[in-house]
Amino acid sequence: MTGAARKRLALGGGILAGALSVVLIITALAVVLVDDDTPASGDDTTASPTAVASRTPKPTAKPTRTPAATPSPTPNTEDPQAGGDQPSGPLPDEQGNIPENVNVSAEMLVLKDQIAATIAEYQAIVGGIDVAVAVTDLQTFETISVNGNAPHKTGCVINMFGLFAAVDQFQAGLADPSSSYYSIKKGIGGSFPPEVKNFLGTFFGDSNLGVQRARDLMSAWGLKVASYDHIPYYGLSDDPPPNVLTALESNSVLTRLWQRQLFNEQWTQYTITVLRDSYSYADYILPKFLPYAATTGHKIGYHWDYDGWVNNDVGIVSFTGTDGAEKAYAISYFSQFAGSEYIGYSFGARMSLLVWNTMGPKYGGPLGPQISYIPPKEYITP
Repeated sequence: MTGAARKRLALGGGILAGALSVVLIITALAVVLVDDDTPASGDDTTASPTAVASRTPKPTAKPTRTPAATPSPTPNTEDPQAGGDQPSGPLPDEQGNIPENVNVSAEMLVLKDQIAATIAEYQAIVGGIDVAVAVTDLQTFETISVNGNAPHKTGCVINMFGLFAAVDQFQAGLADPSSSYYSIKKGIGGSFPPEVKNFLGTFFGDSNLGVQRARDLMSAWGLKVASYDHIPYYGLSDDPPPNVLTALESNSVLTRLWQRQLFNEQWTQYTITVLRDSYSYADYILPKFLPYAATTGHKIGYHWDYDGWVNNDVGIVSFTGTDGAEKAYAISYFSQFAGSEYIGYSFGARMSLLVWNTMGPKYGGPLGPQISYIPPKEYITP
């Protein structure tokens, strides 16, 4: 072999060895990356399929009904949300004047005391929240309440009176509900303000005239504190007067509805059916923990305001008693000034269960589950 040939052979061997070294290095890096303990893409602890690998595991996110709210979000009044409203002005100083807890049985007074004690315990834990609850036995018409005459911001609960104004038109033969079936279903059952605006505009020619008709009915029915200033999100200013209800005034109207004092039999049944036809995403307060034996016709309302979260739900819970007859009670839950959305709505679901566990078994309904009244610590202080 010549000297030139030996040089070419040595050079070729060096190149081959270098290439093998590069392959070994790449292979070793690949093994290290494959052996990393980062959760696989798609696991709920990763931000996205392209998340950067990390050896420090992230805490698992707690499940929530909606994305967790910050204590002071910037309200988006240009994009109406189900159940919501824009921030509003201060509540009126006026209190209701319906007598509280008179002419009621000892059993109902025990329930009232349980409600009051549970509210006080909860307020001591979470701080700030203002809660009102009213319950009416629709067999005996006994009513109990805690803070029942206190004014509360309503969220979309107030649109229940928009429904009543529409039903008043149907009963008078001035409008046909079939022409706005979807708007009624979505606006009331889905608690979506734009569709309430749509059906009131259809039936009255102008949604503001529909709101005015609702105000006239509220006055005729003897409501003193309740105020339907605007369809939620459609106030006439950036800081409109609040829509207002009290728990006792709410229950008084629900009781009259059940007694066929607002509408005749046909339109009473229609109204109750609309309230029962709620979207599943709206069933997280009054119906949340109730047994399957219970049927709930209700109207939710919630929104963020500058002084805290508003979370409300009012309705009629019915079921079959041991005598085979339909039994029912009205319940109104209002909360405001809460430090987070969860603080208000989770407590409402538990208050509803507390009430059921007296009112249901009283007439033969089953007991509901045992649920703690204390929220997880991370939800107490936002």
